[in-house]
Amino acid sequence: MSPDLIALVTNASMALITFLSGCLIAARGREAFAVSVPETAQADPRIQRMRRIFLASVLAISAASAVATLALSSTFPLAMASVVCAPVAAGFALMLAFRARVRAIKRAEGWETRAARLAAVAGAAEANAPRPLPLAWDLLYVPVILATLALALALYPTMPDPVPVHFDAAGAVDDWMAKGWQVVAMPLAVQAFMALCLTASHWQILRSRRPASPEHPVASAIAYGAFARAQSAALLVTGLVITMSIAIMPLAFAGVVTSDQSLVALVVIIIGAVLPNLAVSLVYGQAGSRLLRRMTASSALDYDDDERWHLGVFYVNREDPSVVVPRRFGVGWAMNWGNLRSWGLVALLVAAVAAFVAVVEVLLR
Repeated sequence: MSPDLIALVTNASMALITFLSGCLIAARGREAFAVSVPETAQADPRIQRMRRIFLASVLAISAASAVATLALSSTFPLAMASVVCAPVAAGFALMLAFRARVRAIKRAEGWETRAARLAAVAGAAEANAPRPLPLAWDLLYVPVILATLALALALYPTMPDPVPVHFDAAGAVDDWMAKGWQVVAMPLAVQAFMALCLTASHWQILRSRRPASPEHPVASAIAYGAFARAQSAALLVTGLVITMSIAIMPLAFAGVVTSDQSLVALVVIIIGAVLPNLAVSLVYGQAGSRLLRRMTASSALDYDDDERWHLGVFYVNREDPSVVVPRRFGVGWAMNWGNLRSWGLVALLVAAVAAFVAVVEVLLR
């Protein structure tokens, strides 16, 4: 591939990633902009109109950001980095604006919470709910790491001394590493850290509180269970793609692939990692909301925890023993910041990141 063609593919891929990230933001959850409303209120013309405006706005901003990314990537990389974040920032700001409107509608309509609680139907729901993939599936990261080790050892004799490990925007080498055991250990350390983070995300899915509607306990449990299973499978595929991509490092060290070719490959891999998660959002909705609406609808508001969600994304409930709960807006899961164990897990994550940075510093010496 010519340098110009490689640059074109890289820039186009970055633009596509920007647009796909906006599409993920546009995939909303069951609640109307992080506000609890009855299932039948999802069809309220006012809420539907806000959803259409939100979808059109986020997609338009994402498309404009993708075009700007394509235009700025070659000449203004820092400006491009800001543009890439635009769909996420705009989607969050729009969500907050529409959230305030929906809460006003909720008060005006008197959508109150019923007295029914989830505990009364938990048994029936759990008996019929699909399950996420078991955590044992994350052992698939082990052969990927071992294969990378074998590749690095096989390529080690052909690596130069010192080994180029970093390139500037023009593709020129601007940092080297002395040839030694660190060259083999570097990609393995990155893979191990990524596998640990992805396994922790899988654990979140397994340990999350399972939302269920007292009005339709079995249907809501099946909808969420199907979503959690699909999301765990998408996470595993994404994780394997990401960890496999780290094998590009020893190939680049040995000069088998150029820096430009490595960048193109990584961008294409990122796109491949985003697509499974986007598919889950479009088919199931956050926490299975799309599937549940296809199965049934209720005019009653069974459970309302709006006051527990700050800015619609931060969950704080000291009375809830759950550490992880499904997000109300966007895709994925959130921590219960009212539970001390959540802060403990964050401390462990910070310690893991600090340890990883320390290991990388040692390897680069």
